[in-house]
Amino acid sequence: MMKSIGVTTDCVCDLPDEYLKLHDIDVVYFYITTATGRFRDGLEVTAGSILEYLENGGEKAETNAPAPHEYKEFFDKSLKKYDEIIHISISSGISDSKKNAVTALDFMGDDRSRIHVIDSEHLSTGMGLMVIKDVEMRDNNCTVEEIIDEMKNMKNRVSTSFITVSADYLYRNGRVKKSVRDITDIMQLHPVLYMKNGRMSLKGVRIGNFNKSVLRYVKSELKSQKKIDKRRIFITYAYCSVKMVAEIKAVVEEYCRFDEIIVTKASATIAGNCGPGTVGILFVYE
Repeated sequence: MMKSIGVTTDCVCDLPDEYLKLHDIDVVYFYITTATGRFRDGLEVTAGSILEYLENGGEKAETNAPAPHEYKEFFDKSLKKYDEIIHISISSGISDSKKNAVTALDFMGDDRSRIHVIDSEHLSTGMGLMVIKDVEMRDNNCTVEEIIDEMKNMKNRVSTSFITVSADYLYRNGRVKKSVRDITDIMQLHPVLYMKNGRMSLKGVRIGNFNKSVLRYVKSELKSQKKIDKRRIFITYAYCSVKMVAEIKAVVEEYCRFDEIIVTKASATIAGNCGPGTVGILFVYE
């Protein structure tokens, strides 16, 4: 008899709730701590509320992965439904998520062999793309070993990048130095960041009007369209106008014909680290 496989992930995968529910994907929730308290991302705080707090005098919103005992409780619950679990975590280069999840396995006895924790080396819908692939392979009766092998290969083909209005939020959360924040503000530079080898790196900057810079960024990301897997692309954003999102989608449609263009809102964890106006273009290379 074929073993049943469950797919789980961190809430910062930024996949639509409808998709998570349809495919029975359990998510574990991150925390955001401010001067007013500690809140679970997606359940007790949203990207909109955390950005409103920070834009109105809040100094910092610290984000944290669940503790090992919370991962144990999470895995115990999922194992009641499935024989084995594949868990996709946010990159270990920017979060303790994977470390805490693996630590939890030390307290699970014989059940630890039924849990497979995968470091996506990505964030947001970059890791979400890997979750979708997991689900597709599971539903096509692939084995755990086959899925894990594909995840190791796929993480090198996922493109996770985004553009921010400024480096201010990145500075607040210790992602860049104050000198970088000051220079980008003075010169009206909009950082373009991407995930490389599991870490957030500066890919370049855009100069001038932010809305125009966003559209130039999108065109640049799609310039190698012949190498891009055309099945789906994510446009993931934090607190952008409806008009801006529509313009981004129009540019994507003009430059590259995808089967699916999926627009999603960033989680509070992602938005709180990058700031309002942030836009990401996330897809897979063939």
